[in-house]
Amino acid sequence: MSKIKKYSDVIILSIIWMVSIVSMITMLVNSYEMGIRNYIGYSLLVGMSILRLFKVKRFKTILGIFLMVGSINAYQFTYATNTLVFYWTPLEHELTSFGIQPLSSLLLLLLLVINFSEWKQFINDLFSEDPKAKAEIQKSISEKYYRTLKNEKDTKWQEISDNQNKYQIEYVAAAQRLLDEKKQV
Repeated sequence: MSKIKKYSDVIILSIIWMVSIVSMITMLVNSYEMGIRNYIGYSLLVGMSILRLFKVKRFKTILGIFLMVGSINAYQFTYATNTLVFYWTPLEHELTSFGIQPLSSLLLLLLLVINFSEWKQFINDLFSEDPKAKAEIQKSISEKYYRTLKNEKDTKWQEISDNQNKYQIEYVAAAQRLLDEKKQV
């Protein structure tokens, strides 16, 4: 499974190349016309292959975006438009449709399943808080509590320090700081 995971991008590009070559041969033999979406698809396929050849970092992410855009039928690799179309008529008004290209959608799903741990880590990194920003926020909150508690009596500081479970961490830190400053004087 590790080799499949390691070379999943090559496997997916190879599948797209095979489908594209068969499609081009079919177009030439049967005299079908290529549309602009075919030209865009083939150009992007060549570009993606070049990126893979030069081992660009985060290539699997780029490939995922490539397949995602392809799955909404923005470009295609086959001579015919193979699209799953869903129709919706909201409240008897105009007809709305949405198409999904099966080839790109299935390959995107394959890429996600094979590389699930990498995508999970990528999404976690994308939505996680920056530790430096979190520390800055805690520092500013602690500073605010410090200024507030500075006007309070020593007994209030000691009460906060003794009952730490009842107060926020920043509030306790500010009280501890004031008690330490008092001891130094």
